[in-house]
Amino acid sequence: MNFHYLFKPITIGAMQLKNRIAMPCINHSYSKDGVANDRLVAYYAARAKGGVGMITVGGCAVHQLGRSFQIVCIYDDKFNEGLQKLTNAVHEYDTKVVAQLYHAGGYAKSKDIDGQAVAPSAILSKYTHETPKEMTLEDIEVVKQSFVDAAKRAKRVGFDGVELIASAGYLIAEFLSPYTNKRTDEYGGSWENRSRLLLELIAGIKETVGKDFPVIIRLSGNDFVSSGNDNENAVLVAKLLEEHGVDAINVTGGWHESRVPQTTGELPAGGYTYLAARIKKAVSIPVIASNRINDPVEAERVIALGFGDMVNMGRPLLADPELPNKAKAGLLNEIRRCIACGQGCYDRRFSGQDVCCMINYKAGRELEISRQPVIHPQNILVIGGGVAGMEFAINAAERGHKLTLWEKNDRLGGQLHYASKPIGKHDFHFLLDYQTHMLRKLGVSVELNKVATAKNILDFQPDAVVIASGSEPIKAPFPVESDGSNVVQANDVLIGKCIPGQVVIVVGGGAVGCETAVFLADEGTLSAEQTKFLMLHKAETDATIHDLLEHSTRSVFIVEMAGDVGKDIGISTRWAVKKHIKQLDIHCLTETKVVAVTENGVRIQSADGKVKEIAADTIVLAIGSRPQDTLSQDLKDRIAEVHVIGDAVSPGKIMNCINNAVELSYKI
Repeated sequence: MNFHYLFKPITIGAMQLKNRIAMPCINHSYSKDGVANDRLVAYYAARAKGGVGMITVGGCAVHQLGRSFQIVCIYDDKFNEGLQKLTNAVHEYDTKVVAQLYHAGGYAKSKDIDGQAVAPSAILSKYTHETPKEMTLEDIEVVKQSFVDAAKRAKRVGFDGVELIASAGYLIAEFLSPYTNKRTDEYGGSWENRSRLLLELIAGIKETVGKDFPVIIRLSGNDFVSSGNDNENAVLVAKLLEEHGVDAINVTGGWHESRVPQTTGELPAGGYTYLAARIKKAVSIPVIASNRINDPVEAERVIALGFGDMVNMGRPLLADPELPNKAKAGLLNEIRRCIACGQGCYDRRFSGQDVCCMINYKAGRELEISRQPVIHPQNILVIGGGVAGMEFAINAAERGHKLTLWEKNDRLGGQLHYASKPIGKHDFHFLLDYQTHMLRKLGVSVELNKVATAKNILDFQPDAVVIASGSEPIKAPFPVESDGSNVVQANDVLIGKCIPGQVVIVVGGGAVGCETAVFLADEGTLSAEQTKFLMLHKAETDATIHDLLEHSTRSVFIVEMAGDVGKDIGISTRWAVKKHIKQLDIHCLTETKVVAVTENGVRIQSADGKVKEIAADTIVLAIGSRPQDTLSQDLKDRIAEVHVIGDAVSPGKIMNCINNAVELSYKI
């Protein structure tokens, strides 16, 4: 791939950047006391070393009442030493570093700030479920000064510029939006009044730190909340920002409470770049495009087509800090591309945990991990070519061991083939692409259609065996009174091994059951290609198209013994899955169990003990999996080292498989 645009230098104010790749602010929750600690410094240094042009650190809380997510702070000189270490570490690699000046406003939780949050108006937050205090004019003056002082401090500790966050539902965005700003004074009402705080902040910062110190604004291109600002409003504010000396605009979409997916896999690649494109047409300063730009080829396309002057790649650099260097060197197949799962980043952050990455064990552990080559390489045999087996083989081979991998099927990937089929999970196949490429590059001997037995393993004479044989779906635990042809596993449905009929009952309301039910119902609606065709040619009305998108020709039921469905789905995606369940009119029968499969459907029993039969064409089992390990006991005491990892120990999430594999690769 010839990158003509992505690696061209660009100027933001007085700041010269070596390329067009920016790492936007990600709240990692690495800092309980607000200090930029060694963990955070090592994390950002790794991304700078990887070749990114600009890193935005933060959010950096400008006031105690505006802090959240255990982020770093910049409201006192006691934080200077850590911030200085961070900027020094990033500058070692010719990467520019910007501090995002952050005030959570009404999005601050009382438990995080030991007090009541402040906001333009005292309106119940749908995000925190708490009501903030309406700011007085004195409160506003305090906040303005805190931003100015933070900008001064940022310049003093070596940051190359600052970014003000006017997006996502935080304080400045709350002032800009009529949804949260109900004030009747000079900071509320008209568009000019709602913009007043932001413009005063810019003026105060420029006057204090100088006009040659870049100020960037992180702006919502569309709030995606009821009665919030849309893209037309964003274009208006962008023009105002340019007039008032802002050096660049960083465009994103949505607030945290938006009911439109913002960064999950359901959003198409570059799905919100159109927001940046409209702003770019209205201003002459650089515009940074955001959201789901996970691939350097997609990033090149965004710039080439004029959607933005730069691209944000946040989670992609969490997944692979070396992405820019690898892309520039033409090593695209060696990029561990973000799969938009949200499990290590958003799920953990929103549940009060520190951020990691489902597919990159090393993210956030840069200080802990030493990739020293082994002194005495071993001949290691891996049984199973799923996520865990491949990940172990890659990491062990990188350390210098000799690896052989046996896979009983005719392809590698294991559960990834099923995991990538539900809505929003397409990018999961990127992990398979990466792992299979790295196995080839590292010279791992892979044998497909190779069934492992105790005898052929012993004949192979390995120094160590790693069993990563995965799991298998649990069969029906209830009587099947039919011939069984109407009973199938969820995995078989997802890969198209069978096509269920018009009425389907999914047994099991966990993640697999819910995603399979949505997958099945969605098959009975318009496809993306059909929708674009009908809209482009105006062949149907918008109302008809929406009706066809939301009403399936297939009727789907979920039968779940617990009181709710989707409990094991991550917090960042559960709401979207449930939204689809409601939109597609999928019937959830909770506190209900299947008693038997009949010729015509299923017999179920509700919590009150009542039994009834539901007619159905197909019954899909999504009731879990069990480990497949028939070898470890046979090999015990016959081979020096026998290890079992991943689903072969206990079926779980991909993150568990990756973690097991990498941890073992460092010990063996």
